[in-house]
Amino acid sequence: MTSSRDRILRTGAAFAVTALALTGCSTGQAGPAAPAAATAGSAADPSTWTLPMEAYRPTTEQTRTLARAEHKLVGRCLKGFGIDWKPAPELPAIGPKNLLDWRYGIHDAVMSAKFGYQVDPAQQTRYERALSEADAQPRLSDDAQLVLGGTDVPAEVRQKAGPEARRGFYAGRRIPEGGCFGEARRTLGGSAQVASPLVQRLTNDSYPRSMEDPLVKTVFARWSACMKAKGYTYPAPMAANDDPRFRPRPEGASRAEIDTALADIGCRVRHRVAEIWHEAETRIQHASITSNATALAADRRALDATLRKATDVLARP
Repeated sequence: MTSSRDRILRTGAAFAVTALALTGCSTGQAGPAAPAAATAGSAADPSTWTLPMEAYRPTTEQTRTLARAEHKLVGRCLKGFGIDWKPAPELPAIGPKNLLDWRYGIHDAVMSAKFGYQVDPAQQTRYERALSEADAQPRLSDDAQLVLGGTDVPAEVRQKAGPEARRGFYAGRRIPEGGCFGEARRTLGGSAQVASPLVQRLTNDSYPRSMEDPLVKTVFARWSACMKAKGYTYPAPMAANDDPRFRPRPEGASRAEIDTALADIGCRVRHRVAEIWHEAETRIQHASITSNATALAADRRALDATLRKATDVLARP
């Protein structure tokens, strides 16, 4: 079983997308049409690093712009059907600060001295409370949910909807393909929820491939030997993170978990594990960009066009 921190690391993008899609913040500007070089900031803080594929993803502020524009269009569409709707409030932050923060594992000794491999319990509590409060809010009727999401809604919602809605009509009007969300995304020319499928695939693929890099395998072996000298037997850094003994507990992280995490960080720092791992993934992503240059350039142009449309939508009354 993986630790709570690792589960959030591997689903961090989903949490970030959810939060950003629900946020109402100021607009952003379109990003570069060509990839920027990956950079490494503070060696002690991977959240300050970047990867080459980020040049093809919307920034945090741009994602907020897309989400705000999408929600404005969805609300306008629903109003045309006589349906009042407000997007769910933003969920509180939980887990990694960004895509790079925990990508290569733990690195904050102060945090690990308190929580081991786990998420800050206060963050977890706030997040779960916000989810519960959101779940307790009044929901749209099944028919109205079909207007909102069209054929993308769960099958059970479609089954419970009335015959008119199932035929694709509400209040005598035809429901747009994909519902009001589908109509909004067609207007913008893209989804506010994710990067393009190609960008997602290349970003996801580079992570496991980086662990097969010879230099990364070598540094993993050095880290393992360092840990063994301290009395811990793990073949690679994420194996310690995934130790089934280290799972969320009401009483918090055990002394054994905290000691293991601190030893883990000490060996990571000594052998520059995260830096070497990041360098390997950077090389892999650069190669992927070279191999997919034409398609990625098209994706970036499409994203820039969508951002311009979103900015225009938000500028209108």
